[in-house]
Amino acid sequence: MNIRSKSILEATIKEFIKTGEPVSSKDLGKKYKFGVKDATIRNELNALTKEGFLAQLHTSGGRVPTDKGYKFFVEETVEDVIASKEIMDNRCNTLLGDLQGGHLRDFVEAFSDETRLLGVGQREKETYKSGLDSLFEQLDLDTKDDIHEIIHDFERLDERMHEMSRKLLGELKEAKVYIGNQSPITKSKNLSVIIDSYPVGDFKVLIAIVGPKRMDYDRNLKLFKSLHKRINE
Repeated sequence: MNIRSKSILEATIKEFIKTGEPVSSKDLGKKYKFGVKDATIRNELNALTKEGFLAQLHTSGGRVPTDKGYKFFVEETVEDVIASKEIMDNRCNTLLGDLQGGHLRDFVEAFSDETRLLGVGQREKETYKSGLDSLFEQLDLDTKDDIHEIIHDFERLDERMHEMSRKLLGELKEAKVYIGNQSPITKSKNLSVIIDSYPVGDFKVLIAIVGPKRMDYDRNLKLFKSLHKRINE
């Protein structure tokens, strides 16, 4: 993908994450300085749609990211994300104290509050969840089936975390992002999951957040990365 196409795709996804509304070439032309006319941006959006990175839900309407688009965006975000000192100082002290002190329930509740998403923590046979209400506040759901899928995922989280813990603890070297129904702990097409493991004493703890596909990946990945940096200091 050339630099201009990549820039337009990333801008489109950022705008959709921010607003939840389909993004048009006119929107992008106003907010970003690509140095080209709206017609050129529109041609790029058409090409990105044909390649499967974006979707157009209505004729002549704006574009929304597909799972392929989100995956591309997240891979770029993971490569670029840097844990800043400000984030570490302002957000991690209390979280780290709970995690290293063995207070997993308190950590999960604080982590959920910080991310405003559903937080999950698993240590050996203990699993804690917090923030289902926060998750639903962030979601744009179309049907009752979508709601039932997410409730079912919530009810099965403990079981799935236990089932996947050994495999995930062996595989995870850094925070991993799952888009849509590719997640090992949720099956809803409307969700994304970020999951990582942290050494706490003699054990490793699995920590996950569950949110909408248009969650703020950059902010949340910085938080995961900052925890790692503080633990390793």
